[in-house]
Amino acid sequence: MKCIFCKQDATHSKSVEHIVPESLGNKNNVLPKGVVCDKCNNYFALKVEKKVLETDFFKNLRHRNGIESKKGKIPKGKALIPKTKYEADVILHKKKEKPIEVILDTESFDLVRNGKIKHLILPFNTNFQKDDKTVSRFLAKIGLEMMALRILEKDKNDQDFFAEEPALDPVRNYARFNQQNENWVYSSRKIYEEDESFFLENGQSMDMVFECDFLATQAGEMYFVIAFKGIEFVLNMAGSSIEGYENWLIENNNISPLYAKGKNFGYKLTPNFMKK
Repeated sequence: MKCIFCKQDATHSKSVEHIVPESLGNKNNVLPKGVVCDKCNNYFALKVEKKVLETDFFKNLRHRNGIESKKGKIPKGKALIPKTKYEADVILHKKKEKPIEVILDTESFDLVRNGKIKHLILPFNTNFQKDDKTVSRFLAKIGLEMMALRILEKDKNDQDFFAEEPALDPVRNYARFNQQNENWVYSSRKIYEEDESFFLENGQSMDMVFECDFLATQAGEMYFVIAFKGIEFVLNMAGSSIEGYENWLIENNNISPLYAKGKNFGYKLTPNFMKK
């Protein structure tokens, strides 16, 4: 079997591929061993995913929502200390007896102990990535793997056909190699609040860290759509253009393709704003 990115033999690969990193809440969307070779798997983990997860937006998103890494750790947050202006680390723990730890310098600690400082300022950065090459390649990588997941769920024998499909070469090469040093544009916007409630059919409330699907336009374009805690990112699977997506939004009253009429995208969770 051939790797869907580099097209080399991946028969003896030892690693499964988490399409969205586990550090962004993904436990279920996984490609089996051999779909992505170990070399490509390691490349994405170190050169793409690690860089994206270290951006302020994703670190703060994970900290605020307590999203653990593969090793069970939550990224540190920051707190600004009044008077001293010291930027303290904020550490969240899973233990109930010690849920939050704030690391202070000596001056700030003394002022807090003496009652001269009674509150902290938490400067959470909620600005999402607007024009970032690594984020763009991250989206391309997830999009191609999500496409492979759907196709191979129906027929595992289609893997070599998928790997050799010439129409997918631009997106696979952009995600994995980017030898032309391109920066494909993508859309990013807020489509619902970060604390939005989602409900199962039985009315039970659930958390939604990410959701994704594809949008096929009448012009024959294919867009990958993914939302992390209400921030929607959209990438054209064929190149650096989102004009077709922007036109689709105009025609559909700016609703996210994730919630367009008649689509369910495999999710049985309904957001509160749709119930209203």
